[in-house]
Amino acid sequence: MLAATLAEVHTTAKVGVAGVIGINPCEVAFRPVWTKLQETGVWCASPARLLGRVERLRFIRASLRDFRPDVIVAHSVIPAAYARVATKLTVAAIPVVTVMHAATNDDYAGGLLRLSERILKRDAAAVVTVTDTAAHNYRLRCGMPRRLLTIPNGTELERFAFDENARRRLRAEFEVDDSVSVVLQVGRLSPAKNQAASVLALKDMLHAGQSAELWLAGLTEDASYGDMLKRLVAQHRLSGNVRFLGSRPDVAALLGAADVYVMPSEREAHSVAMIEALASGVPIVASTIRVFEFATRFSGVATVDPASHRDYAAAITEVLAQGRIRHRRDLSAYSIAHVAERYAALFGDVTLRSRLDAGTALEGGK
Repeated sequence: MLAATLAEVHTTAKVGVAGVIGINPCEVAFRPVWTKLQETGVWCASPARLLGRVERLRFIRASLRDFRPDVIVAHSVIPAAYARVATKLTVAAIPVVTVMHAATNDDYAGGLLRLSERILKRDAAAVVTVTDTAAHNYRLRCGMPRRLLTIPNGTELERFAFDENARRRLRAEFEVDDSVSVVLQVGRLSPAKNQAASVLALKDMLHAGQSAELWLAGLTEDASYGDMLKRLVAQHRLSGNVRFLGSRPDVAALLGAADVYVMPSEREAHSVAMIEALASGVPIVASTIRVFEFATRFSGVATVDPASHRDYAAAITEVLAQGRIRHRRDLSAYSIAHVAERYAALFGDVTLRSRLDAGTALEGGK
């Protein structure tokens, strides 16, 4: 989503013409985003079917010939490896910027990936991390690249501003009374997102006499985990209090309709979902992982170890009593416009350096 939003912003702002190449077919849940990109004027390409490794290289190389970019931004380690190998097979030298997004903030923990990065590192014009922790881990695993910088993620803040009318409409659509506290969690159904902890916390809240619902929004990444969650809900007789919403295009409306937002994640990179929740003014309860420390600077945010579902439920109850934050949290550092400006400046730097290097090489050839 960050890559898609940046492409849209850069194209709309006429910073340049952006293109997005998917190395896998576009998933159904992502199709509306893909369509919007194309309507905005973003050049898009993705294969019609899953490709093997060699086929992927051929597809990327053909796409690069069609689009002819001045710089390639490879989001995550696998696309970065493919992009740098593909550029070696093209006539023109195209600078590659690698952006790392691993939820562990340790993208090259695996030995094979680490070896490939050490081999290909010199072909990266720059490496971007979304947290300082990820930057530290990259240096530890792979040494220092040509350029390393941290650019935190961002989002369209205004889109998530609280709207009372939208809140009432959605709660009426879901037939949720004002007396019911809605606990919202957004994220793919995966063990890393730890929705099971939210289910158990809801159980404790209901046993304490509170009237509450848990809304789980997000596509199912791990089918076995999704099935386990549904069994857990049934086991504790919570079927009338837990809604599995699937992938939703209206996250802003969901945040407005919710009374508290929860993120009991076991790991995250630099969560765009957290920034969206902060922008909405909803009270937040998150896990105590390091990446959420930035959010604790804002009012209405609590962190707790969700391993104790009783402590987790107590934290949710406490922020519910505080109510929605009515003043605007200052999130200007995480606006997509600010983030896009930083990326645009980086693209200008690496393309200029590429041209200077090419000029030096030609001069040396003479």
